Parts: sequence; C-alpha cells; structure tokens
Amino acid sequence: MAWLALPSLAMPTFHLSPQGKDQWTGRLAAPASSGRDGPWATLAGTRDNLRALRAAGKLSGPAKVIVHDGRYALTQTVEFTSGDSHLTFEAAPRARPVFDGGEVLTGWQVGTRNGRTEWTLDLPEVAVGRWFFRSLFVNGRRAPRARLPKFSPDEHGANKVFHIGEIKNPEAGHLFAGSDTFKPKPGDVQNWVSLPDAEFVVLHYWVEERMPRPQLNPRTGWLRFARRSVFNLYEAFAAAYGNRDLARYYIDNLFEALTEPGEWYLNRETGRLHYLPRPGETPAKTVVTAPRINTFIRASGEFFNDSIAPTDAHATPHVRGLHFHGLTFRHADWFSPISLTQQFHQATAYGDEFPLGGSIQAAHCVPGAVKFRAARDCSVRDCVIELAGLYGLEFDEGCRGCAAVGNQLHDLGAGGIRGGGTDLDGHIDGRTGRLTITDNTIHHIGRVFYQGVGIFLGHAFDCTVAHNHIHHACYTGISTGWTWGFRETPSRNNRIEHNLIHHIGAGGLSDMGGIYTLGVQPGTVVRGNHLHDIWSQDYGGWGIYLDEGSAHLLVEHNLVHDTKDAPFNIHVARESVVRYNIFARGQNALASVSRVEPGQWSANFVNNIVVGPSRRLVCGGDQGDIAHGALVSNANCFWAPGGKLPASANPHSNTPGAPKHISWAAWKKAGHDHLSIVADPKLTEGRKTWALAKNSPALKLGFKPWDWSKCGPRPRAKRN
Repeated sequence: MAWLALPSLAMPTFHLSPQGKDQWTGRLAAPASSGRDGPWATLAGTRDNLRALRAAGKLSGPAKVIVHDGRYALTQTVEFTSGDSHLTFEAAPRARPVFDGGEVLTGWQVGTRNGRTEWTLDLPEVAVGRWFFRSLFVNGRRAPRARLPKFSPDEHGANKVFHIGEIKNPEAGHLFAGSDTFKPKPGDVQNWVSLPDAEFVVLHYWVEERMPRPQLNPRTGWLRFARRSVFNLYEAFAAAYGNRDLARYYIDNLFEALTEPGEWYLNRETGRLHYLPRPGETPAKTVVTAPRINTFIRASGEFFNDSIAPTDAHATPHVRGLHFHGLTFRHADWFSPISLTQQFHQATAYGDEFPLGGSIQAAHCVPGAVKFRAARDCSVRDCVIELAGLYGLEFDEGCRGCAAVGNQLHDLGAGGIRGGGTDLDGHIDGRTGRLTITDNTIHHIGRVFYQGVGIFLGHAFDCTVAHNHIHHACYTGISTGWTWGFRETPSRNNRIEHNLIHHIGAGGLSDMGGIYTLGVQPGTVVRGNHLHDIWSQDYGGWGIYLDEGSAHLLVEHNLVHDTKDAPFNIHVARESVVRYNIFARGQNALASVSRVEPGQWSANFVNNIVVGPSRRLVCGGDQGDIAHGALVSNANCFWAPGGKLPASANPHSNTPGAPKHISWAAWKKAGHDHLSIVADPKLTEGRKTWALAKNSPALKLGFKPWDWSKCGPRPRAKRN
C-alpha cells in the first residue's frame, strides 16, 4: 500500500531584523547576497505585510515572526486589531531584541549654571509644539525633573516635602471634599517665572495628585490649579488615626529648582533642554534618551458599542492568539490621565468644575504601555518592559484566557501588571477573567504615579496570580477587587499564591498592604505568600489587608513579618477564614480590625502563629470594641520575647465604653482564644523560609507548616 503525500502543517514563519526591509518577503533570516530579498525591518511594517498576505489569500491560520537581535525604533504606538489574530512574535534563539520608544539626544552644548556644569540642547520640535516629553533617561536610568524640595520615592527622599499651610473650608472633612486651591506656608513658594508650567504633586492618604498650571495670587498668597484634588487636602483620617495635619507636596518641573546633578528641565516655549550631569558624565560617554511615545503596543478588538455601525451585541471581533515572547520594550513616557468622577462604580459625580488631579486608588486611570482589550488567549512571556511611564502591561475589559508569564518589569511610572473589566452594570462581554499572571519579577515601580500596584486586578474572575516577585514599590504589592462595600461584584475565584513581596511603601503614602483585597469576592484564596518590610508614611503599613467589603476569602499559609502596622488587618469585611499563617513583628500591632462592625464577624482567625515584639496584640479602630466583635479567634499560638504579651487596644475608638487597653485575661474573658496558648513556637528564620521545630507547641494546636522557599518565580522548566 502506497503512502499518500500529505501537505505540510508547519506554521508559516517570517523574520524581522534591523538589517531588513519592509519591501522584502520576510521569508529569510538575513538579507540575501543579491540584496533583493530578506527579513522585514519594522514591527508596523511586519503587521501590514501580514495583513496584505491575508487579504490576498496567501496566508491563513496562525503565523510566527522570528525577531532577531538588535534595536527597533518605535516612533508611534503599534496598533493590532482582530485581523491580526493568531500571530506570534518570538525572539530568535539567544537574541534579546529591543523595541525602543526613545530617541538618543546628541549635540549638547557645555556651560555652567550657578557654579555647576550644565548641558543644553535646543529641540526645534518642542519649540513649535510637535514634541514634549516628561521623562529623560540617562545611561539607562530615569533622571528626575527639577523639583523642590528634592522628593524621591524611596526611604531617602520620602520626607523631602513641603506641607500645605492653609486650605479653604477646613471644616469640610469628608474624604471626597477635594479642592483646587490652597495656601503654601510662608517662603515655600515664590512667583517664579517657570511656575505656570510646574506641577504640584500632593501626597496624602493612599494617593498622589498632580495639580497642574498653578496660579499664585501675590496679594493673598493663595494658589489655584487647573485640576482639583480627589480627596480633601488633609494628610489622613483624623477619626481613625488622630492625624489632622495638612497634606504634603512637592513642586515638579520647576526651572528655578534645577540645582542638583542628575536633574533636568525642558522649556516648553523655547525648546531648550537643560541637564546637570552627574560626576564623571561627559557628552561623549553619556547616552541621553528622550521618549517619543507613551504606549508601545495596543491590541484591541471591538465591542458592540465601539462604533455607531449596527452590529450584533454578542459578536465582538476579539483579538485572538496574539503572542509576544522574549522581547524587550524600553523607553516610553507618561501623561497625566484625566479622571472625571471619584466613585468606584455606580455613583456619578455632578457639578465638578475641574477634572481631578489623580486616580482614586491604585492609579486606576493610568493605562498600560503594552495593552490588550477585547482579547482572547493572548500572551506576553519572558519579555522585559522597562523605563516606561505608565503601567507596564494591561489586560483591559473583555480580556479572557490571557497570560503574563516570566516577564521582567521595572522602572515604571505606575505599576507592573493590571487587569480588569466591566462591573455588574456593564455589558457582560466586557468582563475580564481567567488571566494567568505568574513568575514575573516586578520592581522599582511607581516612579511617577506612586499609587501604582505591582499586580492590580480590578473586576476580574478565575485568575491565577502566583510565583511573582514584587519589591520596591511605593504602594501595594498585589491588589484584587474593585468595589467598596458589600455589593455583588464580578471578582471571584482568584488565586493569589506563592508570591514573594517585600520592601513596599518606602514611607511615601499610607493605607497600603503587601496583598490588598477590596469588595466581595467569594472563592478567592490568598495562600502561601511571603511578605515583609512594608512601611507606610503615616498609617496603614499592613501585610495582608482585607478592606471595604472584603468577604468570603480564604487566607492561609502566609508568612508576613516586619510591617509598620499589623501583619494582618481588616477594615469593614466579613466572613473570611484566616488560618495556618505566621504573623510576626508588626510595629504597631500583630493583628487589627480598623473598623469593628456591630453584629457581624469579620473573620474566623484560627490556628495561626502570632509573634512579637509589638506595641499591641490586637488593635481596634475608630468604631466598636475589638474585644466584642470582628474576630472569632481561637487555637492560635501567641508569643512575644520574654513571654509577656502586649495588651490589645482600642486607641481611637469613638464607641462609648470601648477600653483603651485590654489585657490578655480580659481578651479571653470576652470570649476569645480559649484553646489558644502563649508559648514559644520554636521558629527558625531562614533567608527564604521559616521552619518550625518538630516539637513546636503550635503543631499540637493544629497548625500546618508550609515551605515558603518556593515563593517567587520558578525556572522555566518548573512552570506549570
């Protein structure tokens, strides 16, 4: 019997190279000796050539593009649509191709300013309004714009700020009582020539707010801005934490503040760029790069309401199977998105004269530098996104089955990876879910939008966020959920597992967590994560933080230690289970419920190991009595150096009769921890994990050990 010859099922493969030309066929990995054929040259050209092949019937089904080593300049965002589906861009073996949104600046003039060396460069495109940038990168690092004082988002510069001197209507203490006006303290602000082009960056609560185009009234000393703040201009909540200071701020992009090596200023009117070099830098040996774009890639299908054309509401043309593997995206700028309403979901603001100065939380108005929308089964794997001004990667509304695996994201203006779609009031086709976000390393983020989150899931379901390493962020490490209160949400069944999160906060903002949850999200599991070194500016440097309506979660097997506030905190939550965790060395408390809701239990707190030292054992907030509500606590192992536990407390409760100090005996008399013990759990602290001795008394209570050495990214061969 003769075998029939079958057609080849191999995926068509094309090539992209800096040595290519978009007029060639793309079938060759290198230019032919004849110079008449070879690889393609640009990402946009490759997209267009593949579209043409498909339109001509010469290509159908999936295709692969091998991307060869070298630099690929991006001067515009590359847009992909549903017609570009089933396409993979993959780095060639051992290659690390770079898609670069920046332009190297040359031709500097060397002079002096106030006794320091100064470089200047005239950019005609800026002078005529065709180009303006807010970022500058020098020898591979972000250079700060000239500012006063010299704030930086780290432990060295977080306290280099001014404090607002006076505000209008100080009695308006509601959180959303924002303002476009304040008076600085005497001597802090002058009527500088460059003041109208500066931005005042207000730091308070859990947000930064950028208030542009200041106008100083020299007669009264009051400042007015083109945007108003989202929140009132106080530093924090007075009722809960006793702080009624006015907010901090610094002045960004101020020419008169150009005084320190490494700073720069771009004059929008003249087009002149000023840079003060660091010691040892010379124009010949220094690479200065200015970004041309904000977003590298935007891949978007269409929803039924994206145009006025009549379409079937359930026939969304999605982007499907678009993949980017092994690529680097470098140098992109930021802009300040306009937020018009301040509420999380169904409420709408009316009567606002000005747009808002920032996002309400988590830099939720800031998009991704690589963005998917209405996408199915797309992925970004083993890529690098660096030196960009927005979130790194975004799976927006209508994304399902997409993945971000093994990526390196760092030096970003906002957070690392974000995903989320419509809430219950939006069309069901806009729901986002089944995302896989694993084995990514995300660090030094929030360089512009300090409230950016390492991994931020808004309304999302059935997602896996596991084995990620997140560090040196200015706000929260991982956040899931996007509704204040107990309203039903699409967020559910998310798994937050085996993540390593540390050095979060740096003292810039307040009210943050290593892992933060918001709203009702049944089936969500927070398991086996290692969190440490979380430090807020004022209040709320918590480890695991169940906030505003968090309900029906399982929190187990987490190791959380060395936090400014409690390693575990609840605020207006209900009916979660917290078990088999180690909570250690919270400076202000070891566990806390910052608002005790009468008549309901916030969490079942059992079989945990709770270890001091700390100022308090369990701490309450501004409402209720921590001893009579909130936690159902039992079968835990408590320990503090020397064996004497600190008292529990309600230091700021407004509830009459709530005791300020609650002894261990009084805590037990109130109905807690009858099966719990005060005993040394016999822990051994290692670099990657903490181990429990075989004769630990916690084991007899039912504690189940865990191996935290598996937290963080896995080698490729061990990824699921």
